[in-house]
Amino acid sequence: MKRIEKLIPAAITSIIDCKIATKQIDEYQVESEFSGYISSLGASIVSAGLLPTMIFFSNKGGSKADRPFVIKAIEQILHKNNFLTSNEKLLKKVEMLVRDNNNAELAILSDLIADAAVALKLAIRTFSEKK
Repeated sequence: MKRIEKLIPAAITSIIDCKIATKQIDEYQVESEFSGYISSLGASIVSAGLLPTMIFFSNKGGSKADRPFVIKAIEQILHKNNFLTSNEKLLKKVEMLVRDNNNAELAILSDLIADAAVALKLAIRTFSEKK
């Protein structure tokens, strides 16, 4: 099984746990903004870099939906699949790797974050969109 496929079950759980999907009467629904945030995450990493993207997504700013929920969901996916230890915070780990100039570990973590974002994008399709 490919790495992204292995991440999808944790992605589905994290979508609910991190409040990307909220219960509406008899089903969970997702605000359309979250789909856009998740889609733009990979492009932002490529164009702006991992640390600036993580900082941007960790702050709500003027966004309609909570962008930090996306980072929390990715962090939860990485925790559940043992890519982060239980006490590690994703933003702090990225900051440490950048500060230490550990480019090899940073590249691996960047790939894992991108894979988790793809798993989130695939998993979010299992929920209906909030109208």
